Amino acid sequence: MKKTVSILLSVLMLFALCVPAFAAPQKIEAPAPKNGTTLVKTDLSELPSEDGYFTVTIPADTAIKWGSTAAVDLSYTVESHLSRAKRLNVTVDASGAMKTTDGAYSIAYQLNNGGETAYHATEPVVFPAVSCPLNLTVAQAAWDTAVVETYSDTLTFNVSVVAA
Repeated sequence: MKKTVSILLSVLMLFALCVPAFAAPQKIEAPAPKNGTTLVKTDLSELPSEDGYFTVTIPADTAIKWGSTAAVDLSYTVESHLSRAKRLNVTVDASGAMKTTDGAYSIAYQLNNGGETAYHATEPVVFPAVSCPLNLTVAQAAWDTAVVETYSDTLTFNVSVVAA
């Protein structure tokens, strides 16, 4: 008897779920299209400076063969991505003479054979990187009077971001 009642109740519950809905169809109108905006902007939080960034690649220590009057290439490269009112300047300071460790003797040299050794960007963005030629030469007369010893000098590359 319990089985019959439970089966009967189950069938009645199934019929209760199958009640058709007799709703009248309604016309649904789409709302008028609306415009929206999205602000897309650059995120500068990962930059090393608020002025932007730059790369200056300078040559490593360079050896000059004794007695060589050939130009030694000391070219450097410059690339910059700066803000609109900034420019990159690179200057090279040198004494013009390689000296012995005790400073008793020296050999004179020329950078760019007396020409310009600085780079002054005209725009905030220098891309792709540009090569700035820089050559060091020692005149034969300097070699002719030099005592055989090790001579050296340090070239200082000064890099600055300046207002345009």
